Amino acid sequence: MKVRNKIFLGIASLVLFLAAVDLLISYTYFGGLFRRYAQAAEQGTAAQWAQSLAYYYHANHDSWTGVDQYISGIFEQGEGMPSARRLDQLILQDANNHVIVFIGHPDTDHRSLPGPLGGNGEVEVPVTVGNQVVGHLWIRDRGLDALYALKQTVVHSMTVASVVGTVLTVGMALLIGAWFSRRLTRPLHQMINAIHRIGAGDLATQLPVVTRDEYGEVAQAFNDMASRLHRTEEARKHLVADVAHELRIPLTIMQGQLELIQQGVQPAAPETLLPIHDEVIRLTRLVQDLHQLTLAEVGQLPLHIQSTELDALLARIVDNFQVEAEANRVELSFRSLVSNDVHAAVDPDRITQVFVNLIGNALRYTPAGGRVQVTMGQDTDTIVVSVRDSGPGIAPEHLPHVFDRFYRGQEDRSRESGGTGLGLAIAKEYVEAHQGTIEVQSQPGAGTTFVVRLPRSPAAPESSLDTES
Repeated sequence: MKVRNKIFLGIASLVLFLAAVDLLISYTYFGGLFRRYAQAAEQGTAAQWAQSLAYYYHANHDSWTGVDQYISGIFEQGEGMPSARRLDQLILQDANNHVIVFIGHPDTDHRSLPGPLGGNGEVEVPVTVGNQVVGHLWIRDRGLDALYALKQTVVHSMTVASVVGTVLTVGMALLIGAWFSRRLTRPLHQMINAIHRIGAGDLATQLPVVTRDEYGEVAQAFNDMASRLHRTEEARKHLVADVAHELRIPLTIMQGQLELIQQGVQPAAPETLLPIHDEVIRLTRLVQDLHQLTLAEVGQLPLHIQSTELDALLARIVDNFQVEAEANRVELSFRSLVSNDVHAAVDPDRITQVFVNLIGNALRYTPAGGRVQVTMGQDTDTIVVSVRDSGPGIAPEHLPHVFDRFYRGQEDRSRESGGTGLGLAIAKEYVEAHQGTIEVQSQPGAGTTFVVRLPRSPAAPESSLDTES
């Protein structure tokens, strides 16, 4: 059964149940209310007669003598007793249940009269003087018969009106429930159709986000997922093209050199084999970098976390680059803005490769006479390391792509001078594997600054841990 039908059946069941309960409560409450009103009217008439007869009994020296003439006079005159003209029957008994007065149809057996509140206008009340019961009074008021008839009419009309109103209300509620269930499940149908399009390969599919409720959150999450899948697929396509492009050139060089050696054009001398060896080394480094980068992107990069004195680590890396900096006539310096030693739980080998890539990249693109400065500071719970150079900078249109695979900031750089184009991509993935961030700031002609932020207390400070990037 579809979700829409389940929702509609749930709403319909609830509406019908509430309608039945409302009808039952209305009938019971209003019927009982009218019955209580009729009973009060019955008791009021009977109590009025009992009070009048008790007054007579007391005034007659506690005797019922002549009470029949007293009651007849009331019937004839009706003074002080308006209900006397409506009585069909009146029976008065003394304290010993002997009939003293009987007014009514002669074929009525007073011994078969109903008990109190018989429900047909017949009522029995005791006649008391002080706290002593001196008699029993039975009356039947035809005015109460009319009241009972009115009660039946009112209750019947009320029941009919309630049933009709309930039917109309239930009908409207079911129509609204059908519309509501359809509207409620419409986003689900849109999501199902979008999922089918994703399964068919249309990764650019997006859902409209028109609300801010749970459906809107699901739609936004679906759009984010679809966007990531689309970017991943595009990256995969570009990766295949880039890898093929990167491998084609060294393989072409190697193939040409080997063909010349096979044809005897060039001898198999060391100086002839050296370019081939260099290309093999470059291909090996490229494959290793791609392997490590892929592990980092899928969260399978092994990290050997240990407490590391980061300023000492950076100082050693900078010292290792001093020879290359002097050869390129570039001033390379390291400065720590932290007064005491800063320890971070990191994998020293991976972090070393991050800063080797950043510093090597800065030296590669900084002209002679330029400067590369490595600075370390700290925030509340973050270590901040910046690598700043005085090179030509990066154009704004290239900034969003500096961490892409095989990106080179200057198109005129050769692969020999520009590297494999994976250094910054590896640096980004390694930093994110340590729960850190890396960003770039650059302006053409004003140099480039890479800022790395690493948490001082990573989420998993174990000695050996596979951390997801």
